[in-house]
Amino acid sequence: MRRDADCQPNVVETAGSNEILLGRVEPDQGGGLALIHVLGQADRSPKLIAMDVASALAAELGVQVDPRQIRVAAMRSSEQQAPLPQARLKYVGLTVASLRNTSEVKVHLEDRGLLYEGVSSGPHTGRTRLDLVAAAALRAVEVFLRVAGLLILDGVNVAKAGEREVAVVVITLAGQEGEVLSGSSVVREDPREAVVRAVLAAVNRPVGWLAMGRPQ
Repeated sequence: MRRDADCQPNVVETAGSNEILLGRVEPDQGGGLALIHVLGQADRSPKLIAMDVASALAAELGVQVDPRQIRVAAMRSSEQQAPLPQARLKYVGLTVASLRNTSEVKVHLEDRGLLYEGVSSGPHTGRTRLDLVAAAALRAVEVFLRVAGLLILDGVNVAKAGEREVAVVVITLAGQEGEVLSGSSVVREDPREAVVRAVLAAVNRPVGWLAMGRPQ
């Protein structure tokens, strides 16, 4: 964090060399921090900016702040720019390696020619195996977004629907609203692949505005 010589607001430098202007700070009745108001780039999601600011304050100043205490306003560009196409992650493949009673799952996703790998490991059991696949898929999404701990797996299951088996996942999007996401995919050959596709069905829409800034 730095303050410019002309006494402009503090500039918070976050991961990926993103600069955020730190504006007004509102104290609570006990003298602590109640709210922090910042200006961030309009092409990034307010949720991601709040998480970046909280991480930067903890790393640089040792100040622990809940991202929900951070209010983000978007910087407006003087020129209107054409909107970029929204990100839409695609499933590429997965690998499973087992050693004794432990399995490691790697899921690979792709967007515009770039690959993103997510890894998850845990006990090698039938039930846990699908959880590991879903968790690895979520980690790959977070690698794409350059965040951690944003997507929380609530549950995964393969159930019968008529004559078909369907993979279903439920995910919580961490943040102020605690938004719950769900997705499903018909099992064609491999239930694990269906789980990854169900994860993408749940997150691809929010991933678009998380990567580019939530539409107003």
